[in-house]
Amino acid sequence: MKMFCSAGSEACEIGPTECPVLARLHPKGIGSPECSVLARFTHKDIGDNELTFSGQNCWNSLRNSSCSERFGDNEKYIMCNNNNNCSADINRSGKNMEAVCNGYTSQQEASSVKDFSTEEASPRLKELLEGLNEPGDSRNPPARPEWLDRELFDRGRKFYQKFLFCIFFSDLLSLLMAFSLSRILRPLIYTERSDTPTRALRRYVSTILHIITWFSGDVWDPNDRAHKDILHVRNIHKNSADVFNSSENYDQVQRANVREKGHAEPKCPFSQALRQDLQAQAPKGLRLESRDNPPLYISQWDMALTQYCFLGLILSYPNRMGAWRATKEDLEGFVHFWRGIGWLLGIEDKYNFCKGTAAETKALCKEVERFVIVPSLSRSSWDNEHMSFSLMDGINMMVPGLSYPAMFRFLADTLGLSVPLFVRNTSLKHTVQYWVMRLLLHFAFWIPGVVYFFNLLLKLSLRIVQEKHPGWFPESRKVIFTNT
Repeated sequence: MKMFCSAGSEACEIGPTECPVLARLHPKGIGSPECSVLARFTHKDIGDNELTFSGQNCWNSLRNSSCSERFGDNEKYIMCNNNNNCSADINRSGKNMEAVCNGYTSQQEASSVKDFSTEEASPRLKELLEGLNEPGDSRNPPARPEWLDRELFDRGRKFYQKFLFCIFFSDLLSLLMAFSLSRILRPLIYTERSDTPTRALRRYVSTILHIITWFSGDVWDPNDRAHKDILHVRNIHKNSADVFNSSENYDQVQRANVREKGHAEPKCPFSQALRQDLQAQAPKGLRLESRDNPPLYISQWDMALTQYCFLGLILSYPNRMGAWRATKEDLEGFVHFWRGIGWLLGIEDKYNFCKGTAAETKALCKEVERFVIVPSLSRSSWDNEHMSFSLMDGINMMVPGLSYPAMFRFLADTLGLSVPLFVRNTSLKHTVQYWVMRLLLHFAFWIPGVVYFFNLLLKLSLRIVQEKHPGWFPESRKVIFTNT
């Protein structure tokens, strides 16, 4: 492989190596104190990490000096024995380390080459960021808050009933985005509940059934099944957070990756093409974690980001999701519905993603998309690609015609991202699936009755899954579907 330096918008080759390095150069040159060289690679036991060499001899320290440097955000060290330099130590460890092809592939958001200060964030986003280290359950009472507008909340429930398939489709796309966020991805890999198609089908059908229960019933009535169900989910989140953040499990969660779970990377993963496609398009990203600020799993920020995943795309792009006939009032109700659901799940109102109007929440969605989602997608890895394939292959058992390559291409088109290398790697089958999706959601769903028909098909598919796998869902959690 070749080594490149970047200075401003230009890049130049600086020498051969078997471990790719991205160097950030000061205008004064490679020997200046401001220079730093960032080497990224993947270790079989630690995952994606980085080495940084700074100062007067940053280039020489990488090539010629013996050294001991800390691995990114992990309390692990690489030792250069027998006076061998760090570069040689990396190079000769082919069986233990896997070189990354592009230098932007670390799963650690804190390792992003391009970070932006929170000073550039809007006041609302800054407020949400304060929840990074706050537990996800604020212990607020599961009762109606003073700000609840019951009429508006019920309008949001009707929006779900009217556009169920559109919301289901947008939620699948949102999961593809969520898998690029390491603080969300690591716990999912660790639990091993969605790393195969069958496991993913079970997990995400269960999620869909929970949401259907919430909008079909009265979550504010303590005697209603919907209220009991949402408190059950809240308790699951709390118990999971206790496990992930415990001293016994935290390091294992931090190191979780699909390779250790037995899912080897293929020779030509889509993630390599995706990184190359998005490097130049990705804006500066938020610095969400670092060695000095390790992640608190299932924090208030994570809960707010989960709200974004459930409503962000259909709120920002309703027509592209097939909700052509959604009105402004519908979307206001949808946002208020999720504000109420967030409250019942334990989100403090300060950190509730849906605290504002539909217009204000849409602006926040766009900001998260720009400074969190797209930069994370530009660092895609085999971990999130494998989980995405598992999700879509699993859902394809229930809703035929879906695949990860077709769905991600649709997502990229929605976000206005150009992914020519990714598209070039897709098959004819995936291309046909993509164009069928576009034809249906961008045109056919405008025709009266088509959305209603797909709502019925989705309900039928969910009922079949419940009947085919009765052991997956306890009787108390099953959903009985009607023809409405």
